[in-house]
Amino acid sequence: MLTLVAQGISSISGATQADKEIQMKKLSRRQFVNSVAIASTGVWLAGVSGCATITKRGNTPEIEPGAYILENNKVRIALDKVPSLQKAGGAVKILDSKLPEPIIVARTSDYGFSAVAIKCPHRGVEVEYDPSSSQFRCACIAHSTFSLDGTYIKGPAKKPLKSYPARLGILDKNKLVINIS
Repeated sequence: MLTLVAQGISSISGATQADKEIQMKKLSRRQFVNSVAIASTGVWLAGVSGCATITKRGNTPEIEPGAYILENNKVRIALDKVPSLQKAGGAVKILDSKLPEPIIVARTSDYGFSAVAIKCPHRGVEVEYDPSSSQFRCACIAHSTFSLDGTYIKGPAKKPLKSYPARLGILDKNKLVINIS
C-alpha cells in the first residue's frame, strides 16, 4: 500500500478529534497508477492544445493558398487577399513544400516588410513577429529573439534566421515580392 499524509490537520484550531484521526489516506497501487495516468494525460493534452515548445507551432496564421503564387524563385503575394498583411504589425506564415523552407512574412511599417525562415535554429520551433519590439521571437519557452533581417539577438539559438528580400511590387503596390533564391 502507498500512503499519502495529509499535513496540518492536527494543528488546525477547532479541528474535531475525528478530523485529527483522519490524517492518512491509503491508496492502492491501482489508485496511484490511475492518478498518475490522469495527470499525465492532462500534461499531454496541454501540449497538444498549443504549447509551442511541444507542438513546434506558433500562433501566426497561415496564408491562404490562393493569395500567393510561386514563380521564377519569387513568392508574389496579393496583399488585398491577406488581411493580416494589410496593416503594420501583421504577419503570416507560408508552409509550402515548393519553398526551400517555410517562411514568415511580417508587415513592419506602412511600406516595410520582412521575410525570414520560420524555424528557430535552436529546436525548430516556429518564430513569431512581435510588433511591439519589431523582432521575431521563438514561440518556445526559451524565446530566442532575432532582428527583422534574421540576425540573432539573444536566447539559446546562437544562429541567425535566413532572411529573404521582400519589397512592394514596382508597378503594383498591392503585390509583395519575396525573392527566395
